[in-house]
Amino acid sequence: MNEMSALGPADEKLTRDAAEVAVSWVLAGELTREQSEQLIVGEHLSGHSWMGETDWLQRWETNLRDALIRATNSEEGRQLVAAAKDTALREMQNHLYCELDSAGWLGPDPGYQRVCASLRRIVATGRPTAP
Repeated sequence: MNEMSALGPADEKLTRDAAEVAVSWVLAGELTREQSEQLIVGEHLSGHSWMGETDWLQRWETNLRDALIRATNSEEGRQLVAAAKDTALREMQNHLYCELDSAGWLGPDPGYQRVCASLRRIVATGRPTAP
C-alpha cells in the first residue's frame, strides 16, 4: 500500500480482512459500543488521540450509513450503495494500515503486536450472521 512502509503482504491482508468485517458490521446496523471499541486499534496514549480516533470512526460510520439511507431501489441507488461500500472499505483499510504501520516503525515491538492482535480479534469476531 505504501512504498515507505515496512509492512508486508500479510499485514495488508490483515488490514483488508478487518476492514471488510468493519464494513459488514455497519451494513448490518449501527455499530455497537463493543464493535466501536474493537475498531480503535492504535496506540492511543493520550485521551486527546483516543477522542480523535473516536471522532474519525463516528464520521466514517455516519458517511456510510447516510449513503445507505439515501439510496433508493433503483440502478442509481444501487450504484450509490456500491460506491459508498467501496469508499468505506478503502478508508477503513487505509486507516487500519496506517495504525499498524505507525505502531511498527520500530519493528515488531509490543505496539505492533497489540495492533495485530486487535485486528485479528476483529477478523475472528467476523461478519454478522443472518437471523
